[in-house]
Amino acid sequence: MRLSAAFALVALASCASPLAFGQQQTNNRTQAAPANGAQQQPATPPKQMNNNDAAVAGQVMQRNGGSLLKATLTAPVDPGQAKLDNVSFFSVPAPEPRVIKKHDQVTIIIREESEFKSEGTTETKKSADLDARVDEFIKLDLSNWEIEGGALGPNPPSIKASGKRNFKGEGTVDRTDSLTARVTAEVLDVKPNGTLVLQGRKKITTDDEYQQFLITGIARAEDVTADNTVLSTQLADFNLRKTHKGAVRNATKKGLIPKLLDVINPF
Repeated sequence: MRLSAAFALVALASCASPLAFGQQQTNNRTQAAPANGAQQQPATPPKQMNNNDAAVAGQVMQRNGGSLLKATLTAPVDPGQAKLDNVSFFSVPAPEPRVIKKHDQVTIIIREESEFKSEGTTETKKSADLDARVDEFIKLDLSNWEIEGGALGPNPPSIKASGKRNFKGEGTVDRTDSLTARVTAEVLDVKPNGTLVLQGRKKITTDDEYQQFLITGIARAEDVTADNTVLSTQLADFNLRKTHKGAVRNATKKGLIPKLLDVINPF
């Protein structure tokens, strides 16, 4: 009975030894470096969970106060997820960002309104008195070239003067301006930060009336809309000059003689 049990153990050991030896050789081949000197390839990292996994969605919802909408907006986009333009026939591709270069044209929409009111009153008074009398004065003798002193007589010369001046002035200015126009400007320069230096000129001649607009300013490229326009209120260092010539201007303009009288008028 003991001989049969010992024989069974020897047979089991003989069968298991080749398997153990083969497993050991396989492990040695895996751990050993290649003979040709090539580097061992790193193991493939486990696949990360995307934003559709329940665990990730639960964590994102917990950070956003349990809101599914906020969790959807803040969750990272799965790179393997299909895009809208690949699955929809009605998808409109996003427009490519426009690059504005030097010498391009941009239309400036002028919408300027200003209201100015000022009042002033000035009143001044000034008076001066002068009273002087010479009781004794020197005298020059030309024959002897000598200077003599003494009184000048019973009635010495005297000076007496007085002056008084009053001034009162009042002024009131009340003006309201409104201007609406469209002027196409040229991009003179593009700054390193992307801002645009614009300058536009426009001339309008109607019969005897002549108008000219000269506009300069600096605009951001982001403020230029899709229809290639920008508001004048969005321009920095904005300068607008408008000149008007014609019959209307001449009727409201002072002549040469009134201007001359304003210059020489001492009051």
